[in-house]
Amino acid sequence: MKSEVHRLIPVTKAKENKSINGDVFEDRDVFEESVEDKKSRWRSIHLACLIMFIGSLDYSIVITSIWPYLQSITYTKDTTFLGWLLCAFGLGQLVFAPILGLWSNYVDVKWPILTTLILGVFANTLYGYAGAFPSHNGIVMLVARFCLGIRAGNVAVIKSYVSGATTVKERTSAVANFSTAQTIGLMIGPVIQTALTPLGETGLRWDLIKLTLNMYTTAAFLVTLLGIVTLVLFLLMFKSYRIADTLDEDTEDYQSIDDGKIEIDKVGAFVSVLTFLLAVLAIAYNETILVPLTMAMFAWSRNEAVLYNGILLTGGAGVSGLSYLGVKYLSKRCDERRILLGGLTVLITGCALLIPMPWTSSYPPALRVAVNFTDIDFNTMDCEGARCGCYFDWCTHTHQLFLSQYIIAVACVSCGYASTTLTVTTIYSKILGPKPQGLFMGLLTAGGSFSRMVGPVIVGFMFAEYGPVWSFLSISIVLLLTIVMIIVTYRRLVPMCQR
Repeated sequence: MKSEVHRLIPVTKAKENKSINGDVFEDRDVFEESVEDKKSRWRSIHLACLIMFIGSLDYSIVITSIWPYLQSITYTKDTTFLGWLLCAFGLGQLVFAPILGLWSNYVDVKWPILTTLILGVFANTLYGYAGAFPSHNGIVMLVARFCLGIRAGNVAVIKSYVSGATTVKERTSAVANFSTAQTIGLMIGPVIQTALTPLGETGLRWDLIKLTLNMYTTAAFLVTLLGIVTLVLFLLMFKSYRIADTLDEDTEDYQSIDDGKIEIDKVGAFVSVLTFLLAVLAIAYNETILVPLTMAMFAWSRNEAVLYNGILLTGGAGVSGLSYLGVKYLSKRCDERRILLGGLTVLITGCALLIPMPWTSSYPPALRVAVNFTDIDFNTMDCEGARCGCYFDWCTHTHQLFLSQYIIAVACVSCGYASTTLTVTTIYSKILGPKPQGLFMGLLTAGGSFSRMVGPVIVGFMFAEYGPVWSFLSISIVLLLTIVMIIVTYRRLVPMCQR
């Protein structure tokens, strides 16, 4: 089952064939690679970026519509189940990212990636058909989201592959490239969902196969089609390459690592994983409650919430893309640890801005019609009905969140999250050194998955019970403590070859 993996042997070390666990080290500046090999290697890396793009599109294309879609097929009013629905995605990724990463250490990375691509096609199809089932529609959505989480576990495999297929000098740029691909997916997804809004909740029906193409399901079926195209391209074009980290053979460090005397800095690795986990926790908080928050604060209807948040998240993804390019530029001129601290500072600023200011005199608009929840038509959710406005218990004592404040906060969160996750991933890869990184990247991805699993549940409960004040104040404090942790362990966050 193990396919051929193309290994590039260093010119100056080819005779001695020095290695660690069978992984050959490259020369600091020169290694043996033909023009065709280089083109093929980068073609595979770019294809990996395409897979990251589709994975991000999987997630972002439904993120603004998942709550109204759930309401349209189950008529629920409870945001707690929304938290569990988003939690399922994180749970699937949490459990299977390390498994897929470990699997990729023993076989060609092609097999784990191929398996998850096929699963993604199935999961998106199931999500689109959730409303066609006679009962338990919410459970069907839950299963689909869990399967999509498993598919997202291939991020660990792809990160490991990109780390192993690039030199230290190439790595920040390569990581920025696949992070940019993720951002483009995050940016285009809400745009597509917004463009599908005119289809409405009724849409088009094909009763023979129980197919409904409306503003919610069409997005899932579109990603299914793109997944099939990606699957074909992957089978035709992908080849596995591996280059180990750059070391100087003439130094004692090379000999020490070659003898296995230098191990991974566990403190640095742990801090990197924890930082990544907390950054993803912050974005999970935002993604979970942005739609319910804006419906409560601005009296938006369900369709308006999908449309306007889609536009805002698209702009936010654009900010993330610019941030990735900025980090790619700054990393050549500035210590990556400083960039990490700067990204976390911006991320804290964004979360803090989502806290309603207590010195204002405005309050969220109340329900336009005072009726019981049992009388509300959750299928229409228009402003002619009962539920345009804030209907939580905390609405009477929580101040208004202003639209300008919300827009600036989304921009800051997008910029801070992009800068933080890109930088900490690169630092983590360099801390790990030349060993196969599949399992370790799986653990990093699992950390993010854990946040996506518990974050929606926690913030779903906190938002319903206590509102946005405690929801965003808590995550801001956690991120502030993260900065303190990084400052304390600053000298441990360096590449293995510099220790």
